[in-house]
Amino acid sequence: MPTLAVIFCETRPHPAEPAPPADWTGEARFLLDPPGDLLAALQAAQIGDRGHPDDLSVQVSAEALFEDGEIIGRTTLSAADLATLTPHLPEQHHARLLAWAAFVYALEGQGLEARLVVWFVR
Repeated sequence: MPTLAVIFCETRPHPAEPAPPADWTGEARFLLDPPGDLLAALQAAQIGDRGHPDDLSVQVSAEALFEDGEIIGRTTLSAADLATLTPHLPEQHHARLLAWAAFVYALEGQGLEARLVVWFVR
């Protein structure tokens, strides 16, 4: 069972054609306790273990690189994925997921791409 759930929100400006996309930047770090609730919900919603993209921000890459424990359950989520995930979590976590989604949608409303990078430590 994981001892920690790590959720990072990353953003970058929407790519302008024909310029290459900008680098991702870490915006915020979220935690959820107990972490097993989130891991089980990701598996139940069939959106877990998607892996991480190759273009992680420097902040997130460094966090993962220097993590003390074993990293499991790597996945990346959009704000829309949180709506898929919510029914699979205990009700005590619903307000937190709504807040995460609101944060991501607010960033997207400012012309940014946003995503949540998730992993678990055991």
